[in-house]
Amino acid sequence: MSTEILTGDAAVAEGGALTRRHRNTNPQYLARVAETAALVGRAFDGDRRAMLDISESLTTSDFPKLFGDVLDRELLAQYQQIDPIWPKFATRTVVKDFRPKHYLDLLGGRTALDLVKERGEYPARNLTEGDYTLSVAKYGARLPLTWEMIVNDDLDAFRTAPERLASASRITEDKFATGMIATAAGPAAFFTSFPGSALGTGKLTVDNLSAALTTVSTRKDSDGNPILINAVVLMVPPALEVAANTVVNAQLIRFKNAAGTQDVEVGNWLSGRVTVVVNPWLPTIDVSANAATTWYLLPAPSIARPALTMGFLRGFETPDLRVKADTGQRVGGGTVPAEEGSFDSDDIQYRLRHVTGGTTLDPIAAYASNGTTT
Repeated sequence: MSTEILTGDAAVAEGGALTRRHRNTNPQYLARVAETAALVGRAFDGDRRAMLDISESLTTSDFPKLFGDVLDRELLAQYQQIDPIWPKFATRTVVKDFRPKHYLDLLGGRTALDLVKERGEYPARNLTEGDYTLSVAKYGARLPLTWEMIVNDDLDAFRTAPERLASASRITEDKFATGMIATAAGPAAFFTSFPGSALGTGKLTVDNLSAALTTVSTRKDSDGNPILINAVVLMVPPALEVAANTVVNAQLIRFKNAAGTQDVEVGNWLSGRVTVVVNPWLPTIDVSANAATTWYLLPAPSIARPALTMGFLRGFETPDLRVKADTGQRVGGGTVPAEEGSFDSDDIQYRLRHVTGGTTLDPIAAYASNGTTT
């Protein structure tokens, strides 16, 4: 875990970021936002009176700000309601800026202690460093509407804008996270980066999954110690969902005894150790001939040494939705709300910004198979 202490200018900047993200929290303002949200909701449901009220309210000085806050709150709600895939196989971290965040892995020094004889010198041990870096980047999009849409009471444009942009934010996260373990040609090189590791070829069966777990659990760390992993994630494309759940959730496992002469049934020990994650982005990223049969083993995100992590920018950890204010001013004075269209072309521009990123970490507990052999 990375602990950061903010002092001086950094603390002031952090406080300013939090203030901007949590402005207008007094009860009177929140009550007016709630009233505006209720009005917009009735308009979305086809209430003609509510539509007329919105048309009249667009000329007031405070309604555009209230309306913008309603959209921003709806965006956040939609974003949170969409269940992402990546937290099921990757951890989450927060970075303070766009510079790379370093994960320092001290290797060595963990073998059993040496015997020290009387008056003997304590033997020294060497330490090496493993370094992983994570950077976040800015992603975004614009969604243009027109003044004619408002005149024609086509409020579906307002209704679907937050939902679509929220979906795009979650999609960005899931595709990025999945892209760290899968490529267009199949599993990423991450799965073969551990010394002596290789890409598996067995289909998803009880025997092959058991063999994969054995392969991972018998690996040694840099000191030659065994690794202890009590929970793993079996990630599969939708085409393997039935097979994965059949293997993991079956109550009994049947196999031949050592002599191959008799069937033996035991309780399915896999169900208490393996969690199935169906990732619909795998066949979207992996377009190889084996995309439908490829499966992955990853350590559960809750263990001490995760395989992947996703990063977010502190103070801007959720999508930020804005509307462009370039409407000019009325000749007689007064502000023109953004919902009446821009000065040049009567367009209304909504913009979404989302900051995220990620990196692969330790591959020692990772395994992948393209499922081409029995």
